[in-house]
Amino acid sequence: MSLTYRDDIDGLRAIAVIAVVLNHAGILYFSGGYVGVDIFFVISGFLITTIIYREFQNGTFNIIRFYERRIRRILPALTGMAVFTLVVCTILFDAEKFKAFGKSLIATMLFSSNFNFWKEAGYFDAPSRLKPLLHTWSLAVEEQFYIVFPLVMFVLMRDARRFLATVLLALGLISFGFAMHQVSVNPSTAFYMAHLRAWELLAGSLLALGGIPPVKNGFFRNILSLIGVSLIMWPIFIYTEDTSFPGIHALPAVAGTVLLIYSGATENTPVARLLGSTPLVFLGKISYSLYLWHWPLIIFAGYYLIRPMTATETTLTLLITLAISAISWKLIETPFRARDKITTKQVYSFAALAMISLTTAAGLVYKFDGFPQRVNSQQVVPDKNADHWLLTDCNANAVDAMEELLTCEIGKRGNVPDFLLWGDSHTPNFGKALRDAAMQHGQSGMVAYSRGCPPLIGMVPNPQIGDIPCKDYNNMVLEYLDDNPNIQTVILAGRFSFWVEGTRYKQEEGSNVSLSKTPIEPIVSGSNATNFRIGFENTISRLQASGRNVVVIAPVPEIGYDVPSATFIASRTGRDVNTIIAPTTEEFLARNETTLKILKETQEIYGFQLIEPWKFLCIDSLCRVAIDGTPLYSDDDHMSSFGSEMLTPIFEDMFDTIER
Repeated sequence: MSLTYRDDIDGLRAIAVIAVVLNHAGILYFSGGYVGVDIFFVISGFLITTIIYREFQNGTFNIIRFYERRIRRILPALTGMAVFTLVVCTILFDAEKFKAFGKSLIATMLFSSNFNFWKEAGYFDAPSRLKPLLHTWSLAVEEQFYIVFPLVMFVLMRDARRFLATVLLALGLISFGFAMHQVSVNPSTAFYMAHLRAWELLAGSLLALGGIPPVKNGFFRNILSLIGVSLIMWPIFIYTEDTSFPGIHALPAVAGTVLLIYSGATENTPVARLLGSTPLVFLGKISYSLYLWHWPLIIFAGYYLIRPMTATETTLTLLITLAISAISWKLIETPFRARDKITTKQVYSFAALAMISLTTAAGLVYKFDGFPQRVNSQQVVPDKNADHWLLTDCNANAVDAMEELLTCEIGKRGNVPDFLLWGDSHTPNFGKALRDAAMQHGQSGMVAYSRGCPPLIGMVPNPQIGDIPCKDYNNMVLEYLDDNPNIQTVILAGRFSFWVEGTRYKQEEGSNVSLSKTPIEPIVSGSNATNFRIGFENTISRLQASGRNVVVIAPVPEIGYDVPSATFIASRTGRDVNTIIAPTTEEFLARNETTLKILKETQEIYGFQLIEPWKFLCIDSLCRVAIDGTPLYSDDDHMSSFGSEMLTPIFEDMFDTIER
């Protein structure tokens, strides 16, 4: 297949980048715009394979020249964006986030950022909206593919040319099969790994080989193009962040892109003419720069404002992004692509200088912990301990394949423990408070928790968020209590409002959750609250049947924003973070209306003691997120070390009861 310029492909690029940008900007109806990346993959596979295949046929393929083209295409604009983000992060980010940025910049310049962000896809990792280079994962996937792909083509064209399409098809099917498996087992792996995205690029590669005869009938070409458009637009408008992706759900966008490229290969269809219109072609030409620049600009705007952008602010941000992208395309991309202006030697010299310089700078940022001396001593650095569990001498979080329950002792050392703090990842919210209160009363106790596992006997979260099945973990806690009759008080804690509502809060990232009796039980509307009550009563009755006192801690206010980041940028710009992101008491009560109702109705039946931290945290109609510039939270819903210590007084009545 010859490499003839096709303006409809530039228009297709425009559709892809528009979808991605509007999705990332939070524009309504573009909830599935992330499939634009999959469209890019198919286009890239088609165009690059067309070039490689033609050069192999002509005997002119040169691996050095191939990578020179990749450098000219990718690195100059990437370097400009990377320098910009480095400067802005130096000014705006606290030491912890600046260090994390340094690590991501190293990975970006080495085209391995997909591995970096894959490793960071943990439960307590910083939200994606605090990672200005997150979007570079797709560049890494492409470049890793193009390290291997030319070598595969070389071997096949030399030794097995007639099997070229068959082998590429087989590799694509294998990649697709593994992707479908991983998306259900480990979605992060399926999303970030090049070998699990390779089938999308190979779909374009197979089309480039020209093995499928062109459709000569104009009517059928039009039908194929309309089907292609429909397959692309459907996921853009229908998919959400909760859609299992990529895997089978990436297939419509990939197939639609293939059909549009294929149907427009001979004569223009009406769809191809629309894609070839001047505005779309222009956006297609600047699509790479637009993709590079849109994410950090959206990130920095949102980071500075702290709150969600208004429609006007979003529009202004997008217009600025468009202008900068056009400048980047005109002044950086275009000159570097001109071989008569910049020689091969100069291109490779630039590549070496850019990669060495930025990697070195990023390495220094990482090695020196984000240069905390950048921050004025009067400005608060976010209070995040080395471990997220706030008990620096204790880690009782459950892990995979646990042979025995992990616990740790808090309070007065050496005493026989007489209480157990049990729950999900919100349990350590009260760790230091309970430790200090126990010390004051000469008491000792144990802590046991598993992230994503509420203390609800017989209930299963879907999807499983924690490290081990919750039923297994909760049974281990019960067995531990059976083996330790000296523990007479059990304190239950958790993010109960999340389990009751099943939804994340405000700008919090992550999937929603349901509660059921079995992992495969169908989800019924409103069943979360019902199943929470059942599991909660199961736990209370089981504990009281063993003769134990039960204390329940109501949930702390959720914030929905990363509090340390918000506190830091607010202090840098002379603002009070509480007036920006702190939920009102009314908002807290609205979010927890059903939860508090269940807790109090159950309390009337079973007579346990209920502790309500929100009454301590919510003062003057505002649930504080910081006191005197020090964050009370370590992220958007877990208490910080300082916040936990502030809650010590809420346990006074409990220990008075225990001592009596």
